[in-house]
Amino acid sequence: MNNFIDKSLTIKWGGEDVKINITNELCNQLEANGINLFKMSVDLGTGGTPKMFLIGQLITMLLQSAGKQVNQGDVMPLLTQSAVDSVELYKFTQVFLSKVFPPVESVNVGKSSKAKK
Repeated sequence: MNNFIDKSLTIKWGGEDVKINITNELCNQLEANGINLFKMSVDLGTGGTPKMFLIGQLITMLLQSAGKQVNQGDVMPLLTQSAVDSVELYKFTQVFLSKVFPPVESVNVGKSSKAKK
C-alpha cells in the first residue's frame, strides 16, 4: 500500500520530545481499536464536545507507537485534572487530526494523472 499519510508530529512527554510518525498503518491501527479519526476530526472541528476518554486513548496509542511505555491511566489525569495540560493535549489532538485530514482547497475526483486507467 502506498503511504498516503507520511508525516510526523512531536509531543513533549515526561520532559522529553517524542516524535510520532503518522502513517497509514498507524491510522489503521487506531481505527481498528475503536477510534474513528474522521468522526473525531469532524466533532472537534465543529466545536463538538470532546470525548475525553477517547482522546486519552488516542494519545496513549500515539505515545505507544513511538515506543513509550504508557497506558491510559498515565494520560487521563493530565486530561482531567490539569487545565493547562488538558488544553495542550486537546490542541495536540487537533494538530494530529489536521495532519491526517489536511484542509482541502479543491476536489477533482478521478481526474488525477495518477488515477489508474
